[in-house]
Order: sequence, then structure tokens, then C-alpha cells
Amino acid sequence: MRFILFITLITEGLISQDLKMVTDQKTETPILIGIGTRLDIERPPYDEWFLEEYETYEAENDLINAANDLVGGVEVETFIGTWCKDSQREVPRFYKIFDQLSWDPGAMRLIMLDRDKKSGQNIEDGKDIHHVPTFIFLKNGTEIGRIVESPIESLEEDMFNILIGSPSTPNYSDWEKE
Repeated sequence: MRFILFITLITEGLISQDLKMVTDQKTETPILIGIGTRLDIERPPYDEWFLEEYETYEAENDLINAANDLVGGVEVETFIGTWCKDSQREVPRFYKIFDQLSWDPGAMRLIMLDRDKKSGQNIEDGKDIHHVPTFIFLKNGTEIGRIVESPIESLEEDMFNILIGSPSTPNYSDWEKE
């Protein structure tokens, strides 16, 4: 068991090499940019908001149970801003739901963005990321739905609707860059 934990920590460390901590120009606080992992936002200084939202969120268990058989083969690209209050609220809640499902932990990719919605690695290019968080659900590499900034109904209901092939129109779907 210790060997598996050791390998997991090494792997997480190697993956996190694509992540940078920079100073946010607006708040002069540290923000993350690049490809990260859940562990990156469960550590200081981000752990305070992550743990508070994760621990206090009461998920809709009926919808989670209904979605459990639908998550196979579905991946999620999650674009967040560690500086963004909406990301600080919704991403920990999403992880709480994710943990209650039979979802493979490797099915979620976490991409941290600066205020210009840039990761420093161009992962966001062509994906119409203009508000964070943005959760993009993919099956066989094709987008099947997304949740932008906040859910239409609830994270669980929006997720369930995406998984059954009946996604809601996401927030800001008509947004145009100024």
C-alpha cells in the first residue's frame, strides 16, 4: 500500500510540473496556471476554500445514484481560476459529486487559468473558454455538454442531463468577446 501511495505521489508531482504559481496582478496573491491536479488545490493557500466548500456541500444523492451507471467512458476537462470565487465554490462541490460516483479519478483533467483565461500551454485554444469554471464533458473525445460558471439547476441535475444526452443550454452560450 505504501508503495502505491509513493508511486501516486511521484506521478502527481511529475504531472504538476506543467503548473506554475504566479502572482495575480489584481490581488497580488498567488494563483496557479497550467495543468494541475486536485492535490494542488487541496494544499495551502487554496485548501481553505477547497475544504470548506467540499465538506459543507450537501449533494443530491438520488441524482448521483441515477448518474452512477452513466459515467463510464466520460471524461471532464475542468477549466478553473484559483482567483475566481465561482471556481472556488463550484470545483470543490464538483469533486464531492465526482467522489460519490464510480468515476475513474483519471477521468478529470484540471486546467488552471489566469484572468485572461490562459493556461500558458494553449489547452484552452478553440474551446470557447470565457467564464470559469467551465466543465466540459467528453465521450470518445467529443463534447457532450458543459457547465459554465454555475449550474442551470444544480451540479448534479445538470451533470445528469448531460450524461443522458439532454444537456441544458449553458450560461453565457450567447456570449461574444468584446
